[in-house]
Amino acid sequence: MIGEKIKNLRLKQGYSMTRLAEEAHISKSYLCHLEKGINSNPSLKMLDKIASSLHTTIDYLIEPENSSETVPLKPNLNKEWLQLIEQAIQDGMTREDFIEFQCYLKFRKKLASSIN
Repeated sequence: MIGEKIKNLRLKQGYSMTRLAEEAHISKSYLCHLEKGINSNPSLKMLDKIASSLHTTIDYLIEPENSSETVPLKPNLNKEWLQLIEQAIQDGMTREDFIEFQCYLKFRKKLASSIN
């Protein structure tokens, strides 16, 4: 299912498998295995790379097929968000740090919802 969504988005945007792999900084064989369903459990880091390159969200890629008819695009960042990001970068936060923090927050939310 994830692989089908990736392939459909890739084709809609006119990307070859090679181009998407290059933009996402992943191997073409890894992408091929995802699209064919050979690898059906990619890491959040890999999904983030692919979603970013396809201008969508990880949530869209992992949601069941019938839960959303349209592809959600990344929201535009307002001035406040841009300032927060700029400050984080100035403080030494890397993209990898941000991804790790984002994964941590998702984990905490799931943990909190499972406790309640």
